[in-house]
Amino acid sequence: MKSMGEQTPLFDLNLIRAFVAIYETRSVTHAAERLGLTQPTVSHALARLRVCYGDRLFSRGAQGLIPSAAAERLFEQVNVALSTIEGTLEAQQVFEPGSSTRRFRIATSDIGALFFIPPLLRHFQSVAPKLQAEFVQLSDTVLEDLSTGALDLALGNLPDLHQHTREAHVFMERYVCLVSAEHPMAHGTLELADFMRARHVMVSSPNSGHALIEGALAQRGIRRNIVALVPQFSVLPSLVEGSDLMVILPERVAGLFASQRRLKKVEIPVALPDFEVRVHWHARAESSPAHRWLREEVIQTLSKL
Repeated sequence: MKSMGEQTPLFDLNLIRAFVAIYETRSVTHAAERLGLTQPTVSHALARLRVCYGDRLFSRGAQGLIPSAAAERLFEQVNVALSTIEGTLEAQQVFEPGSSTRRFRIATSDIGALFFIPPLLRHFQSVAPKLQAEFVQLSDTVLEDLSTGALDLALGNLPDLHQHTREAHVFMERYVCLVSAEHPMAHGTLELADFMRARHVMVSSPNSGHALIEGALAQRGIRRNIVALVPQFSVLPSLVEGSDLMVILPERVAGLFASQRRLKKVEIPVALPDFEVRVHWHARAESSPAHRWLREEVIQTLSKL
C-alpha cells in the first residue's frame, strides 16, 4: 500500500465504474465496449486504480484477466454501493426518448425474437428513432447479466427467473399444434390416439419454459412420437409445410407461421396449462427513468399482440 508521504491521485466514480466493468467482463476491451469508452481510456483508469490501491488488481490468464485477492475484496465492497449511487443519480435525470441515443439490450429466445422484435422495432422507430435496441439470445448467464447491467430486460416464459428478478405480466398464452395444410389431421378434431401416433418435431430450447410441455404430457401418461429434435423455432415453418410432421407451439406464434405459409393450427386433444409471458429486470434498474420507460413501452406494445 502507499506510504503516508505519497500523494494519492485524484479518485472519482468513473474509476469504480471501470473497475466493476473490468471485474465483470474480465477484459479491458469488453469493459470499454460496455462503458462506451475507448480501450486506452479504460487502461488508463486501471493504471490509476493500481496506484490508488497499491495492488496490481488483475493479472492475465488463459480465459481473461484474473482478479487478485485485493480486487475480490474491493468488488464485494463497491459493487452494491455503485449500484445504489448510480440509481440515485439516474433517478434524478430526465429521459427524453425522442432524442436519446441510449442502447438497450433485451434477451429473448429465438421464438421470442420472431414474434417480439418486429413490433418492438416499429414502435421504437416511431417514438425513439435514435435509440439503439440490441436483442440477444437467452443464455445460462441471463440472471447474472441482468444483475450486472449487461442486460436490461429478459422477455418470455422464463419460470426460473421468477424468484430472482422484478417482473411484469405481458400476456397469457396457450399451446396448439401446427401442421401442414395438407396434413390428414389438419381438418376436424384431432383425437388423442392420432396425436400420440403423429410424427412430432420438438425444439430443444433449455433456456425456455417450453421444455415444460413434456413434463405436463408425462403427468397425463401421454408420450409423443418425437422423430426430430431441432435447435431453433425459426426452422419449423419450412420443415412442417408439405410434410406429415406436427409441432406444439404457442398459439400466437403458430398463427404467425400459418399466416405466412400453408400451415394449419389444430387444437391439442389434451389440456395443457396456459403460461405467462413476462418481462424481467433487476432491482438495480427499478428507479431508472430510462429503464422504466423501456419496460412500459415493451409491456404496452406486446400486450396488444
